[in-house]
Amino acid sequence: MNDERALAMLEYKSIGWGLECTDKLLKGFPVELILLRVVCPGKLLSAIAGETAAVWGALQYARNEYLAPNLTYIDDFFLGNPAPGLGQALRATAPIRELDALGIIETFTASSALVAADTAAKAALVTLVTIHLARGLGGKAHIYLTGSVGAVEAALEAVEKRLEPGLLAHKALLASPSPVTWSAIF
Repeated sequence: MNDERALAMLEYKSIGWGLECTDKLLKGFPVELILLRVVCPGKLLSAIAGETAAVWGALQYARNEYLAPNLTYIDDFFLGNPAPGLGQALRATAPIRELDALGIIETFTASSALVAADTAAKAALVTLVTIHLARGLGGKAHIYLTGSVGAVEAALEAVEKRLEPGLLAHKALLASPSPVTWSAIF
């Protein structure tokens, strides 16, 4: 599934409960798992995608069954009509046709990274390269994107305007990154 109509990310403070809930979502709803990651300190992130009604139904199930009864469900995020390529960037499978200017977005939360990536991709003609969420980052996230200098600049400005104050850790534009820099990213 390349162009999902909806995407949801769920965060759990218990790895076991998170795996149990994620398994039930995959068995009970026609959704695809696009991310399952243990992050520090002992939390679990999972992201699902699919048709809007299925993703929304799975998210409501998780909220009802895992949020209130055992308090191991921390937070979630729902994104209807995600930007093309968002799912591929989360999976680190985005096809990159040309390496141009490099945009870097660093956020303080995983959810704000998804908002930032979606905003950037919709604001300008850029390609989302990859999205790194929380693993080894103390809950932070970072996004790499590429495009013309003007497009990357426009995307970064849109992200800065869109994110709530305090969620954007840093943004940067490398107009002509070294091939060594690009190889380190991949």
